[in-house]
Amino acid sequence: MSPLFLLLAPLACVPEPAVATDTGGGEDTAAEDSPSPSLDEMVNSYIPEGYAPEAVARVVFVGDSITAGNGATNRNLPYAKLLRDNDDDTWPTASGLDFGALYGESPEVIDESLGGATTASLVAKQLPHVTEALGDQVSGVTAVVVTIGGNDVQGLIAQPSKTEETTANILENLGEFYDYFQDPERFPDGSVIFLANVYEPSDGVGQYDDCFYGLNLESVLESLDYVNEATLAQAKERNVAWIDMHGHFLGHGFYSEDGDNPYYQADDPSLWFDEDCIHPNDRGHHEIRRLMWYALAGESFPGDEVVAAQ
Repeated sequence: MSPLFLLLAPLACVPEPAVATDTGGGEDTAAEDSPSPSLDEMVNSYIPEGYAPEAVARVVFVGDSITAGNGATNRNLPYAKLLRDNDDDTWPTASGLDFGALYGESPEVIDESLGGATTASLVAKQLPHVTEALGDQVSGVTAVVVTIGGNDVQGLIAQPSKTEETTANILENLGEFYDYFQDPERFPDGSVIFLANVYEPSDGVGQYDDCFYGLNLESVLESLDYVNEATLAQAKERNVAWIDMHGHFLGHGFYSEDGDNPYYQADDPSLWFDEDCIHPNDRGHHEIRRLMWYALAGESFPGDEVVAAQ
């Protein structure tokens, strides 16, 4: 991802969210001295009711450097790796938050994620690699997990007037992405897509002295909120899951210890970002794993909206 990462405004709230019951799998303890994370009422994901299958034949990871694992301190700690096989040494009470626990056995995993990816390169470069790995048709349900969009809108920092044009391009590319995985000839047994939105490291402030050359990007927040709202609307139209990574990370950016910040989490004022201000640290990857695991399991964090499938 670019050093000029995205600073997003708080996402539009979804009306009358349904509250899901914690199954207990999320009561995991963070490494070392970090307090136990709690389910987050600010998470506002969109997950169609009954969307998650009981079993999948494979999981396809695509997207940008977050999914590629940047920010993790070793190869066992990126969120995609934790989903495949929990690191019991680092997260000893999260053994129930991986594919083995979710599906009974580990499905085939295809990972074509790449640092610096945009929605355009997702379609142009990563999808052909998925085809090479899977062939023109596969049997069994396919789950797709993706983080994407941050690198597309970095230009809005310098040219916020191009918000509508940039948004249109993102939606067009995501439309092709959805078309690929929703093609009944390619995936006759169906696929389910879990698209994460884009988080931000300033806890809604828009400026931090040690990030992004100290630039004040508060003026960009409205434009970036526009982009997020558009991807949420498209996810609803296409009946795919939209995972609120941004909402979950609020209060865990570089103002996490500021008691005056409106997103301050008194019970857990921990930082979930790497020092580069872009990628999740180990705790952040663990939290993304938790978000995705609950979504894949068909469970939602409190605040998530669960709607009837179209």
